[in-house]
Amino acid sequence: MDRKPGHLTKNPQDAVNALNWVKVVGVGSACVGKTCLVKHFCESKFSAGYQPTVGVDYGFKIQHCEGIDLRVHLWDLSGSTEYIDVRNELYIQADAIFMAFDVTNQATFDALDSWLKEIQRYTTGTPDLIVVANKTDLKQKRVISTNESKKWANQNRIKYYEIQIKASMASVRQF
Repeated sequence: MDRKPGHLTKNPQDAVNALNWVKVVGVGSACVGKTCLVKHFCESKFSAGYQPTVGVDYGFKIQHCEGIDLRVHLWDLSGSTEYIDVRNELYIQADAIFMAFDVTNQATFDALDSWLKEIQRYTTGTPDLIVVANKTDLKQKRVISTNESKKWANQNRIKYYEIQIKASMASVRQF
């Protein structure tokens, strides 16, 4: 090693500034699978048990993308209305925001309009917006069609993905 003990070869601030940081925020009604998505992406884990997020949860992963190591910070925001004061602060400077809903629960899809209004009210900049239709493996229980949800996404100029966290890690990697 070509350095004296106690002396860094680079200015620490320059090293930090050279990193590629990405802030991703996840929102949606309670019990749609936001926490499962974050845990699956960051830790390759799935938990079938449900524990509501209290305020906010956080995940981190270094994701290699197109030759670049991205430091992805995933903020999983509680779907409960009592945490609006926590959520509104975390939208600031988000690079991407995903809105999740459960294809087996009409109310979670209907709530997307409210989530979009909240995002528009509190975000700074122009984050990429994504709609995530979760639990698509539950075909017999599905009440929201792909066409209906794609139509909503297209009308709002938002990217759309369908996933099944429980059934396949590959569906999470796609977006």
